[in-house]
Amino acid sequence: MLKKLGLVDLIHSIQSKIEQNIEGVRCYDSVPKNAPSPFYFVEVVGKRPADTKTMFCEIFTVWIHAIAAPEGNGSSIGIYNMIESLEESMTEDIELPECFNLVLQSSTGVQTIKTDETREKHAVLAYEFKVSYGFKVKV
Repeated sequence: MLKKLGLVDLIHSIQSKIEQNIEGVRCYDSVPKNAPSPFYFVEVVGKRPADTKTMFCEIFTVWIHAIAAPEGNGSSIGIYNMIESLEESMTEDIELPECFNLVLQSSTGVQTIKTDETREKHAVLAYEFKVSYGFKVKV
């Protein structure tokens, strides 16, 4: 029986990569009430099969939210710096549990940048991860 990658393992791998590469900024899967900005949080928004001739694969679509501290003058420099740091951090492949292979990790870009009611700048960046969880064998 083949085991598919669980969403918890995927999110943990992404959080670890971000916190490892971006010093002093937390990455959550659920934001605690009154969490101080800046921070990132990760949510899986899609999962679809993407088998090849030789491998069983799935593609996960993930949104990574960047929340910058509010700036008195309404500047967007803080959120732009967070976007740049995240993009640089995610140029390195995430590390998955041993029985899974990361086939492809790609950015699909900045989806939106807005200002929240708290005056914090909020950007959403989308990533896709193609993961192989087994090889097809002819019997």
